[in-house]
Amino acid sequence: MLARVFLTLGALLPYRRLLTFGVIYITDDYFASDIFNGELAGRALVGQMVRHGQAPVWTNQLCSGLPLAGSAADPIGLGAFSLLPTAAALDLFVIVLLLVAAHGAYSLARRFGADRTGAVLAGIAFAGSGYIACQLKHLAIVSTVVWLPVGLVLLDRALGDDAISRARRALLLATFGLVFAQQVLSGFPQSAYICALVYAAFALFRALVDRRRFGSLPAWLPVLSGVGVATALGAAAGAVVLLPLFELGKVSDRAEALGWVWSTRLAYWPPNVLTFLLPYIHGDISNNTYVGPPFFWEDYGYVGAATFLLAIYGAVRERRRPAVAFAILMTLVAYLFVLGQATPVFHVAYLLVPGMKMFRFPTRFLIVVDLGLALLGAVGLTRLRADLLSTRVASAFRRKAPTLIAVAICAGTALDLFVHQPRQNPMVSARDWLAAPPAVNTIRADTMRPRTFTPRHRDLHRRSFQFAQGWTNVNPYYELRDVLAPNTGGGFWNTPSADCYAGIAATWYVNLWGDHNREGSLVSLLMYYDLEGGMLRIHPALPRVLRTYGVTHVLSPFPQQEAVLTPVSHDGIAYVYRVDGAARARFVRAARRVTNDRDAAGRLLAADFDPDREILLHDAPDSIRPSVGERDASSNAGAGRAVITREDARHIVIDAEAPADGFLLLADTFYPGWTAQVDGNGTPVYRANISVRGIRLPKGRHDVRFTYDAPGFVRGLWITMLAVSALIVWAGAAAYVDRRVRR
Repeated sequence: MLARVFLTLGALLPYRRLLTFGVIYITDDYFASDIFNGELAGRALVGQMVRHGQAPVWTNQLCSGLPLAGSAADPIGLGAFSLLPTAAALDLFVIVLLLVAAHGAYSLARRFGADRTGAVLAGIAFAGSGYIACQLKHLAIVSTVVWLPVGLVLLDRALGDDAISRARRALLLATFGLVFAQQVLSGFPQSAYICALVYAAFALFRALVDRRRFGSLPAWLPVLSGVGVATALGAAAGAVVLLPLFELGKVSDRAEALGWVWSTRLAYWPPNVLTFLLPYIHGDISNNTYVGPPFFWEDYGYVGAATFLLAIYGAVRERRRPAVAFAILMTLVAYLFVLGQATPVFHVAYLLVPGMKMFRFPTRFLIVVDLGLALLGAVGLTRLRADLLSTRVASAFRRKAPTLIAVAICAGTALDLFVHQPRQNPMVSARDWLAAPPAVNTIRADTMRPRTFTPRHRDLHRRSFQFAQGWTNVNPYYELRDVLAPNTGGGFWNTPSADCYAGIAATWYVNLWGDHNREGSLVSLLMYYDLEGGMLRIHPALPRVLRTYGVTHVLSPFPQQEAVLTPVSHDGIAYVYRVDGAARARFVRAARRVTNDRDAAGRLLAADFDPDREILLHDAPDSIRPSVGERDASSNAGAGRAVITREDARHIVIDAEAPADGFLLLADTFYPGWTAQVDGNGTPVYRANISVRGIRLPKGRHDVRFTYDAPGFVRGLWITMLAVSALIVWAGAAAYVDRRVRR
């Protein structure tokens, strides 16, 4: 109990401010903040929808409409954000994850032969590791990898205990399946895949080590089959996340053959091996002094200097023990994977191991390296204590010195990590940070249905990063909030944005708005910041293009140079401009069929293009010809009307009136899964104006309904429920039989 208490205090020490449940961290990624602009906003939206009884499959708050099906659905995170305010949910969630990491590593170290003091070191080092510290902004990654030692403990108990009954083994394997389900549901397939590789390697190791106990290989097959079934059911339990992600991937840039270069282009910098001993030898990203190639937060794996040195000591002194040999091999192979293209090892795995080609950032195997170092450090401390006990020095100090030294090393490691790790996650008052900027009230007073756009927000973010010197001074990030960078307005203040920061997006969305992998896009070409003059330069076509996509307001930290947009206010550092004539839904008389996004972009920029009079349809039938569009675009059959009367996570209802046969343009992002009905009759939904939706609309007044059935979601939900039910029944039946046997 004392060891567990000490471990809990040591693991939470670097993150003690979370215990107030009143802070958030705003860790930056140079071009955006993965936590604030990304995952936190998404989880807050999902939690809000669950509280209102809606299935979190779609939101109109981000990206002019974005699928939420496929986002993280891990029970702990989903429960926290559904039941608690945003800051309290984040703080509680991270505390739970840190404790899972710490106590899981402690238990695993004990299984690997460490004494209690050594196991405490393992738990503190793993929970406080550089990988977790730097990836804490990626909640999906951390909520996956912290369960790795727990899964290994369950496998080791199921496969490594001599006196275990069949019923108890079945119970442990079913519980392992539920743990893996939690990992897959966390919504980051690469990390779950890495954990699955480690589990498979460990099960094979156990089969080889214990072959004498089980006899011939056929005797081992039922046990290995049980591991395989538990893993398969755990993976199937994540279907509600995996299937929608797979469907989204088919319309993204990841649908193409990505290849070796894509998988390894952001590679580990080999000199960073020194950071295992001297964490900031090449500088620190938190104060913008890091001098190596990007990205620091993908290469940083510091687990404490003492842990690293003890890991070497333990590996040398205990290398003949099978469990230690496995830890050594796991750590070395994982680090060779981390090195990526610097050695041929990862290339061989890339070619031979199924699934390896689907992911980039081989640096994410660093979590396995950190776990291996923590385990070996625990073994090393245990062996060091035993070696000291066998010396005359120990006798002179009445045999207390070795224990005091071991405890001092644990305490010193906790302090070491407390000094070095918290700087990677700057924490601010949630009350101040989540308070709506003045621009929010201004915009919502100006229109009932706002949709904002912040030009070149990645350039603004880089500028703030430089002014903040990383995040030494967070004031520039406070100022950046005022211009409602993507995801913030829609995620926290009910002020939707036209674009967003999303991990995976449809190709046509990226062609229009760009993303963090491909910033060049149509809209980005129409404006830039003149930093020397302190002005926003705008192409004359920009207001017309923004009208097309329902953008009502533009926010900028600089005033516009040309009087193109209508000024509304100057709130804080934000200049707020109105886009006159913007509408999410509108009647359009004429249509023009386009064959590709390049042709559509050229037409949108043409001086005679009018979004109120012409719609550009992709993949439309041959009956829609350019000649029709050219003739009808110049005619005026009278203004139509289209008003959104109701919307939720799956439906949009529009009251539309057409003075003649024409089309309805809905300026929400087109995705497969959307269907439409006009007065109860189904009608095709076309991709229009590069990225939004259009349907035919006959003359007259109509009730138009759009409905979203997220591809893969319902099927995935059924598979998830069946797989989880099977694991629970398996565990329940095994527990029942085990109790009967014990009696």
